[in-house]
Amino acid sequence: MAALDDLMSKAKELADTVGKATGELVDDSRMKLQELKLNSELKDAYERLGSVTYDALKNGAENKALVDLVVSEIDGILQSIEQLKAARTAPAAGERYCPQCGTTNGGDSVYCARCGAPLSMAAPEPPAAEEPAPAPAPETEA
Repeated sequence: MAALDDLMSKAKELADTVGKATGELVDDSRMKLQELKLNSELKDAYERLGSVTYDALKNGAENKALVDLVVSEIDGILQSIEQLKAARTAPAAGERYCPQCGTTNGGDSVYCARCGAPLSMAAPEPPAAEEPAPAPAPETEA
């Protein structure tokens, strides 16, 4: 009877783990969908800015108020995208990043849930956003 109880306990633990992983996958998918929506809105806003700029050049009348409005809309969308990315990459307390694929894993995980790579005992820092390389200074002729 003890073996059956042990088996039931292990099955319950497995079901809990699968439920947690499924919930995390749904949350991650929701965030990715929201990011796609924001990127689509950003593309539309850039197209509006191009259209406003084209109309201003074509007609010879600049509409600075409309340009400023579209630019502020673009800035807001970019800020929302950055906040969403930060929320997606920020681990909760006790979670660790996989050094192989960057997936967030539970603090008690020994192996990565996504790629199976062993997790080190020390939690590595999340992958840093790559900053663009500084542009070389223009050469001046003497």
